[in-house]
Parts: sequence; C-alpha cells; structure tokens
Amino acid sequence: MKKDLKKRKRIFRGYPKDTLKNTIADAKIIDEENAGHSIKKRSLSKLWGVSIRSSYYTEKVNNMRLYGLTDAKRDTEIINLTGLCKEIVDPVDERQLSRVLKEAALIPVPFKEFYELYEMKKLPLYESLRRLVIEKISIINKDTIDEFLKIVISNGLFSKIISQEGDDMFVNQLDNNLNKSGIIENLDLSFSDELNSNLDDTDMSVNKISRLETKPTLLPKTNQINLMYFEDTSILGIVKSTLESLGIEYSQQKIIFGESDFDFNFIKSQSEIYSIFILNNSNNRQNNKYWMHIGMVFGHLNEKCIFIDSKANSNIEVDDLDSEALKLDYNNISEAKLLLILKLLERNIIEVNIK
Repeated sequence: MKKDLKKRKRIFRGYPKDTLKNTIADAKIIDEENAGHSIKKRSLSKLWGVSIRSSYYTEKVNNMRLYGLTDAKRDTEIINLTGLCKEIVDPVDERQLSRVLKEAALIPVPFKEFYELYEMKKLPLYESLRRLVIEKISIINKDTIDEFLKIVISNGLFSKIISQEGDDMFVNQLDNNLNKSGIIENLDLSFSDELNSNLDDTDMSVNKISRLETKPTLLPKTNQINLMYFEDTSILGIVKSTLESLGIEYSQQKIIFGESDFDFNFIKSQSEIYSIFILNNSNNRQNNKYWMHIGMVFGHLNEKCIFIDSKANSNIEVDDLDSEALKLDYNNISEAKLLLILKLLERNIIEVNIK
C-alpha cells in the first residue's frame, strides 16, 4: 500500500523563531564558556549540545542574527558576538541593560511593526489581536500568527516594552532615538581599526561598530528622493523604512518592462534628482538587464544616484553596475540599514552633525 507523501510546507517568517530571552541564553553560553571571543561553529554546536548539521543549530544562529547578537549564518565558520550582544550579556548597569534589551527586541521588523501598531495602547482581546495583526502586518499569516504573538508578547514583557497590569497588557512609548524633525540621534558611526574604509563592503559586520561617547545626529540634505523599483521586495521595505526614519520623503515609481519609455531626454531631465534604483527582482532576468542599462546611464549623469540590489541576487549581468550596486542582505536588517545610511552619507544626501 502506497503512502501519500506530502511535501513539507516551507514557511518564511522574517522574524526569529524563538524568544529574545532564550536567544540571549544561547549567546551567554559563548560569553561564559569562551570569554566572549570568536568561536568555531563546530565548537559552538558542542556547547549547545546540537548537531552542526541539524535544523536546531541553524535556528539558533538565525535567531541570534535576527536579534542583532551576531552577524553569522549557518555556514559561517567563525561566530562572533556583536557589540550589542556584549552589552546585553555583560551590561554596565541596569539602565544600559534596559536600553539594549529594547534595542534587540525592536530589530526584527515585524516585531517593531507590532509594537508601533499598539504604541501607547492597550492590547485587545486575543482574537481581535490575531485578526488585526494578520490585517496590518503583511508578513504574518494564519499559519504563523499564534507563534508570532507568543514570541512578540514574550519579548515585550521581557524587555519591558510591554507592561502588564493584572490581565491587561499595554505597549509603552517606544524610544527609537528619533525626534519629530526626522533627525536620528545616538547613531553609532565610529569604526574599529580593522574595518576597511570601503563603504561598499557589504561583508561589513555590525560587531565592527563601536559606540561613541560623543553622539552624532544625521541631518537629511533633501526631503525628497525618487525611489524606482520592479517589485515590492524585502529590500524595498528596508529602504523605505530607513528613509522614513531619516525623515526623508520619497516618490515611488514601479517599472514594468516594456511599459515605460526611458528615452535619453527623460533620463537627462532626472539627472539632478536624488534617486535610488532597486535592481532586486527575483522573477525576470530580462527586467534586470533592462533596468541595469537604465541605471548605468543615470549613474554617469548623477552622483546623487544609489543602486541597490539583494546580496543573494545572482542575475547581475553588467559588470560595471554590479560593482557599483550596494548589495544588501534582507536577512540582516540592522546591517542593511547601516550600509544604506553610509551610502547616503557618501552620496552627500545626508550629513553628520557631531554635538
């Protein structure tokens, strides 16, 4: 008798699969057993008591990365703890611990969207909460909603983003280091000596950023950017979120191959506009090729132009633009945002004011 073999359904979460508390416990093992130094993945798997080839190892590393505690992936041979992680596992005082726990809890974008959705509000009854989250946070669906709510609420209580009074829970006011004018304060822009000065190095890891005592602010030099793209991808979401945090408005233009006439006169007329071109497009190689040729013309005319692509994209066929494009990893949101901010600084779209 033949058995029906069902294919295992793969679920894309876009957020850590375990709580921040449990993930910090995994990181603490490295700090305690290896004095916080870099550790080989095989040694780490032994400390965790899991097989290096198992899904448990992969999940633990992914969780640490998504909370900003490491820059490692499953195949990374040497695992490092980030500066944020070291502050969490060995804080100077309770005030610092409170700050960095909130910072880690807000790094996964879906979690941050949840807290922002209910900021300064009481959480509704569970069924209403399920329905509203599925409706408002696009990445969450009925297959993951219960898991998502369990983790995000646990993290909120653990980091004190959520307060509880009896059976009622409230999301506190978030401190995103932003003021109403769109200026980001307390952003860390100091780099260790080992960091190469090339801002296009997308292998740069977050743990190479040291924290400044004198805090800079970022000031946008424009309030408008022309944002052009093929698809509503994770990379597009990261770019939009970064621009919004800087207080920079953007006009969006979605391009469909063959429907837009990009003649030279149009391109020339756009040459003085701050522009971001998102090359990332998973479905159509012809679109990518077409888009890149347009981008190359813009690039020769406009120093204010930024080309962005997914680090995982292998469809690039134009060598000059491939080297020009800023490659972002949508699995490492904090690093991707930092790299984009550095590119905005390089292109003179924003400036740093050291107080």
